[in-house]
Amino acid sequence: MLLRNIAASVCTAVLAAAGVAVTASTAEAASYPTCNAAKKKYISDTRYVVQPFYERTGSRNCVMGYGAQSAGVVRLQFALNDCYSAISIEEDGIYGRNTRDAVRYAQERGGAGVDGVYGPETRKAMYWGIYEDGRGFRGCGRPKV
Repeated sequence: MLLRNIAASVCTAVLAAAGVAVTASTAEAASYPTCNAAKKKYISDTRYVVQPFYERTGSRNCVMGYGAQSAGVVRLQFALNDCYSAISIEEDGIYGRNTRDAVRYAQERGGAGVDGVYGPETRKAMYWGIYEDGRGFRGCGRPKV
């Protein structure tokens, strides 16, 4: 196991040095839990984003893909509709074909690996609605959270 991890690290370093994009494998993505809720994440004293997370651990390092159904999917759909003018999808909490295609669009625009699956890389690459306490929606941005 240790030898395999070392070999994988060396291969990744060689590919990165050669300018080849390296994205998370399906197996690596499968190691994250499925997002099943949404929560506020403050980006300043009064401003915050609302992003999908996994309730059991409280971590936003979670994934969602085709067939997922949760409040996390609804929050993702809100962000896609609010922050990408080319996207208009139903905010129904079901990660179907339209949500998958919208995630691909956001991944492409944000420079993330394009696979239609939401995960930590996509979260960091996409635009989110930014809200302010007592004032509501203030616009979209790409917070470093």
